[in-house]
Amino acid sequence: MLGERLGVNMHVVTASGASVRNHTAAIGRSHLEIEALVVSPYAAGLSCLVEDEIGLGVTVIDMGGGTTTIGVFFDGNLIFADYVPVGGGHVTNDIARGLSTPVAHAERLKTLFGSSISSSTDEREMIAVPQIGEEDDGHVNHVPKSLLVGIIMPRIEETFELVRNRLEASGFDKVAGRRVVLTGGACQLHGAREFAGLILDKQVRIGRPQRVAGLAEATGGPAFATTAGLLHFALSERAEVAGVRRNAVSPPANVFGRLGHWLKQNL
Repeated sequence: MLGERLGVNMHVVTASGASVRNHTAAIGRSHLEIEALVVSPYAAGLSCLVEDEIGLGVTVIDMGGGTTTIGVFFDGNLIFADYVPVGGGHVTNDIARGLSTPVAHAERLKTLFGSSISSSTDEREMIAVPQIGEEDDGHVNHVPKSLLVGIIMPRIEETFELVRNRLEASGFDKVAGRRVVLTGGACQLHGAREFAGLILDKQVRIGRPQRVAGLAEATGGPAFATTAGLLHFALSERAEVAGVRRNAVSPPANVFGRLGHWLKQNL
């Protein structure tokens, strides 16, 4: 549907039709209606990309919690969209299983100490890891940071390899050029940008919302790129519809036209 509205040749694979239906049902129970569905890489691109990137070719990789979505922009349009079923949540679960720690603590470890690239100091730096089922804070396991990095690295490598394979299989890899923009919360993981450039063999930057003014510092990062893009999309659509309505109901300029318009409205 979105491809038809944009007038482009776009291949869209829905990450989860059931998820869309569930969200639609939940919104309907709140007595609200959905006006449009927007694929996440398109929304992320609306907020993060500059005009030259959209025109010359760029790939947007939105690294979410459950999935990583891919969008290729060229000549001012989104021409391809796809996804891989791996995201930041999978990294968190890997840490929780590998270190036998609760998921909440695994997310904290990933945020504070996580990295997808090893360093020479990882063996010496020790991390306190709370264990599952231990209520006493004194019962923690101390592990080297290298163990945490060793859990994270294979999953990030898998993610970008899957993205690379999808792009190559689609035939849009060359059209997208050598520019990649990473968005989503999972791309904030230390070393993700460098890892993406290594595996995809492209120039990579982190995308942050640019087209929605007044965002607070906490909401101005790549994790909110899709949300900001949805706001930009909604405001643009509303402005366009309002413009059409103004043109449709604006009275004619001449006297006789205005008289006829008044009669039509009041009789």
